[in-house]
Amino acid sequence: MSTVLEIEKAIEQLPTKQMLEIASWLDERTAMIQASESLFQMLDEEEGPDAGNQWLGE
Repeated sequence: MSTVLEIEKAIEQLPTKQMLEIASWLDERTAMIQASESLFQMLDEEEGPDAGNQWLGE
């Protein structure tokens, strides 16, 4: 399984309980990603115009 379509088809074949477990995991993962993005944006705003450049060796 390497494409989204293959994964979607496999998920559709799962029993309802397992499908709901995957849905819950995706919800948790989405919340974590959104929280991380918000944190990084806040930190970038605090750093000002040089935000993100500290790791570029500049």
